[in-house]
Amino acid sequence: MTHFTGTAKSIRLIGGARVLDFINTTNGRRPGTSLKVMEERLTSLQFFFEWAVHASLISAREFDDYKPMVFESSMAYQPDLDAIIAFRECLYAAFYPLSLQGAAPDDALQHINRAFQQGVAWRVLCSVDGKPAWAWKPCTTTQELTTMVLGRLAIEATQLLVSGELHALRSCSATDCDWVFLDISKNKQRKWCQMSVCGSREKLSRLRQVGSTH
Repeated sequence: MTHFTGTAKSIRLIGGARVLDFINTTNGRRPGTSLKVMEERLTSLQFFFEWAVHASLISAREFDDYKPMVFESSMAYQPDLDAIIAFRECLYAAFYPLSLQGAAPDDALQHINRAFQQGVAWRVLCSVDGKPAWAWKPCTTTQELTTMVLGRLAIEATQLLVSGELHALRSCSATDCDWVFLDISKNKQRKWCQMSVCGSREKLSRLRQVGSTH
């Protein structure tokens, strides 16, 4: 496994939904990929927290409020990071086969259900400018923060899974990319997660193959 050396802000958000962008924080686990090793981007709880504000999963104010808890403690957060990565892979197990017009495994859906139920428990109705609105209970530990943020992703995942947008779910056709995305193109024939990256790389590879045969 290789570890990402860039910043959270440099990670492309091209999935069309936050839950898909979360799935796309690694690469190389798809069967048949040409990548020899997995590329992991979520290398610490702190990095995940930075990605969460980059993806607007948490607000800038929440980032500032929870930053001391996440960044300034000397405690290790491996159990929290393990839970984050395990949930991401559960989401991939559900969404990847759906992107190929297959069926989502029941055990993955049940895992999402549990995270969804935990996430809903963190939501509260409150009054904002005199009108009812959803808010989130404050967290006092990194474990609570992890559960709450994963719960937000689970809520969004359930909404996408039962929405009319699911028919637009695709998996990148590049041999070395297993990212998933929503195809919002007019003709619904988008092959790559991003034409300027995977599309260009695949076309260049094909040109080289053609050139080598002459």
